[in-house]
Amino acid sequence: MLINIRKIGNSQGIIIPKYVLQELGYPKTVEITPTKDGIFISPVAGKTVRRKPRNKDETDGFYDLMKSKIENNIAIGKTTWIGNREMERRL
Repeated sequence: MLINIRKIGNSQGIIIPKYVLQELGYPKTVEITPTKDGIFISPVAGKTVRRKPRNKDETDGFYDLMKSKIENNIAIGKTTWIGNREMERRL
């Protein structure tokens, strides 16, 4: 992939294509590492938050409201089920 370096404010940078960010799960923070071959950019591992729903109704209601968002996050690996009623999400 070839991308031109652009002037951004008083600096120079690149615009990362949306599909690349989607593959990485839209990281808010990345680590930039200079290497002998160039620059390596990698997402910073996010912190994990866990919360058990208080009851079955909360689980069902939350799932119904957020079904498409949850399914999308599960598909991209941002959210995982860990047990019957507990989810884990990377931030």
